[in-house]
Amino acid sequence: MNHRQSFLKGAVILSIAGAISKILGAIYRIPLARLIGAEGIGLYQMAYPIYTTILALATAGVPVAISILIARKETQGFPGESRRILRASLVMLTVLGLLLTLLVIASSKTLAWYVLKDGRAYYAIMAVAPAIFLAALMSVFRGYFQGQQTMLPTAASQVVEQIFRVSAVLFLAYLLYPRGLEYAAAGATFGAVVGGVGGLLVLILFYYWHCHQQRQTGLRLLHTNTSSWDLAVEMIRLAVPVSFGAVVLPLVQMLDAVIVPGRLLALNFSTSQATALYGHLAGMAAVLISLPTIFTISIATSLVPAVSEALTRKDRGLLNERLNYAFRAGMIISFPAAAGLFILAFPICDLLYGQAEAGIPLEPLAFSAIVLAAFQISSAGLQGIGRPEIAMRHLIITGMLKVLFNYSLTSVPALNIRGAAIGTVAAFTVGSLLNILSLKKATGIKYEAGRMLKLILITIIMALSTSSFYSWLLGYDISSHLATAGAILCGMAVYLVLLLITREMDWDMVRRITGR
Repeated sequence: MNHRQSFLKGAVILSIAGAISKILGAIYRIPLARLIGAEGIGLYQMAYPIYTTILALATAGVPVAISILIARKETQGFPGESRRILRASLVMLTVLGLLLTLLVIASSKTLAWYVLKDGRAYYAIMAVAPAIFLAALMSVFRGYFQGQQTMLPTAASQVVEQIFRVSAVLFLAYLLYPRGLEYAAAGATFGAVVGGVGGLLVLILFYYWHCHQQRQTGLRLLHTNTSSWDLAVEMIRLAVPVSFGAVVLPLVQMLDAVIVPGRLLALNFSTSQATALYGHLAGMAAVLISLPTIFTISIATSLVPAVSEALTRKDRGLLNERLNYAFRAGMIISFPAAAGLFILAFPICDLLYGQAEAGIPLEPLAFSAIVLAAFQISSAGLQGIGRPEIAMRHLIITGMLKVLFNYSLTSVPALNIRGAAIGTVAAFTVGSLLNILSLKKATGIKYEAGRMLKLILITIIMALSTSSFYSWLLGYDISSHLATAGAILCGMAVYLVLLLITREMDWDMVRRITGR
């Protein structure tokens, strides 16, 4: 295993793993939606944000904090500090993970009846609780490897975790479906536990192999005089803002699970209709939006230790290049994804889920692919320079705006479920702008606005070509599903050709983003 991989190589490895995981995640939603329907998906989505909220609070900041600290120590020539940071983190997260798992189990009935206001969610909450402990331990090992800019262990564990999870979700949902919808949803959420076991085992194996490699090379594990207590305090200082920031999104999702169906009920939709509409938004449209974030999340993950390394070396030129090319790479992915999901919202939902009406919230939600990418990358930049509290503050503002917008816009009869989608886009637009301005102030980065405008123009041409080709295919009595697939391929081809013609995708980008 290379001790240190390039920024781009790490991002590519994580992107491949993320693509496999997301594809599996999208594929399993199709049979799951057909098996338990929109109402079952709604129950699944109601319980899952509770798990992700608690998990984010406990672990979200851990990989970031560990990766920053280890990147600093490795750059300074003290690899022995990495082991000390790992051991301290494992102790803290083992205790915290166990406590939070027991807390969720103990409060599952209260959460189901009084927070989600649907007692059927009790079983799903109970089933997913043990995954918190497993995910906490995984976060420590992933942060350890990411800090050394070695992304293969994280990538491999993500793929194995998803394979185990998807297999368990479908098997258990099918097995328990005859007992009732609530049991099928519980079986689906328990898939997170099965996936956690698989992912953790992979990380442990990588760690022992990594230690064996270090012994064989005779690496001297040099230490500093920094006490374990000081290391722990520094890790907590970096982790807490990220964790509290990360908990905002799952918390907002949990509030959405209450607010959005509640606002729909106030508009005289039935309980079944409100749950189904929320399933279209959170369980179908949002899943498609998460697909283009595969690459941007990978870029953000690799960017944190890369920025920390550049800052430790006091290389402002390298810092500026890595930040700019991270934004450029993220927008190359998110611009066409947003355009494609907007243009083909209804046909794509019909193709994947057999429910074209899920395209109603997907149309406005498509643009969140862009603002989410900008927010993720700019947050990673702020975390990498050791200012995670700024990203946390802006995420809290974004979350508050999202709740306000979703409540008010979903209440508009003409918008209903579209209102929640529009609210999400509006909130993250504000949040990403705040992040981008703060990052510029902190680093002095000069953003490449001209290149962004060029990418927007390319995307518009691609979108028009895709729409025209889809209509042309339908004019020849080709089925909607085949026309959708053909239009997607056409759009991808046009976009790639335009990128090559304009030289927005070339080897210079590779050279600069790796800092070599």
